[in-house]
Amino acid sequence: MSSIPINVGDAFLIDTPPNGQHLYIAIAQTSDTKYLFVNITTRKPNSETVCILLPGADVPNFIVRESVVAYQYAREMDATILASLITSGSPIPKGNCSPAVLSKIQQGGLISKRLKNKYKTLLKSYLGIV
Repeated sequence: MSSIPINVGDAFLIDTPPNGQHLYIAIAQTSDTKYLFVNITTRKPNSETVCILLPGADVPNFIVRESVVAYQYAREMDATILASLITSGSPIPKGNCSPAVLSKIQQGGLISKRLKNKYKTLLKSYLGIV
């Protein structure tokens, strides 16, 4: 099985239901081989707004409109699983976040009401908060 290099802050276009091609960003390394990823999506009226991202130089250029982090779709993956889900033809990684934006996403995860507690625990551990 193949795998791909992952750095915290990298963005990947992952083929997931229902529409395929969802942008995920690695926000924490959770073990030697696993990372915590969060989903970036277009802001909607019912979106959680603890972390809003606007197009610009600090975010992956895939973000072309006001977007939010959909913490409820967070997932923990290793490089092999990620490689199997990468959208065909997508650059690897799709882009990356500036350290400031990455920190904003991580801090949003800590206060999100939609990020599962097990992922909050992993994020806190990575950030040295626990």
